[in-house]
Amino acid sequence: MNQLKTHLCACAFLVLLLCSVEVHAQLRFDKPKSEPPLENPYTIGVPREKIVEMTRDVLKTCAIPVNEDLSKASEGKIVTRSVVFTRGVTTKNDLEHLATMPAGEVRNWQQARYVLEITALPLDGKRSQILVTARIQGKIADAMNSSQWIDGQSTGLLEDQVMRGLASKILGIDLSVNKSNKRRILNCEF
Repeated sequence: MNQLKTHLCACAFLVLLLCSVEVHAQLRFDKPKSEPPLENPYTIGVPREKIVEMTRDVLKTCAIPVNEDLSKASEGKIVTRSVVFTRGVTTKNDLEHLATMPAGEVRNWQQARYVLEITALPLDGKRSQILVTARIQGKIADAMNSSQWIDGQSTGLLEDQVMRGLASKILGIDLSVNKSNKRRILNCEF
């Protein structure tokens, strides 16, 4: 009888031990690490002219219009026209994902738009830096039904996404955060 009790106790102890190891393996005590943003400006081993050419190709593919009046391709500067990236009920969430808006919690946002400025700065004959800046705005309607665009402070997510997309395209490697081999700028895959 004692031998049976000892055997049952040993089996119970073994089952508890295995369960505790299995349960412990499924618990996560820390958050998954997010990949840090790329440096902005980002140094790349490509001449400025190639960066300007590839940037224009990506913007054309993504139907992001270039403002030719503000752009200076000879100086490595490309400025886009305003692009409305969200409308309607999702505007507040989409806008707050990309920017910190003044008094955002009390405003009824109708639309959100951005303007990109991409600059290629030459370092030497073979290397350049890409600098990406974004101006993000939200549109509200006031009590008199007039529309007003309000500037927000970018969180850097749009700039990082554009930087990763451009650098991936130019270098031919996947620098995306989710490593899906799909280059994206917001809803545009190229």
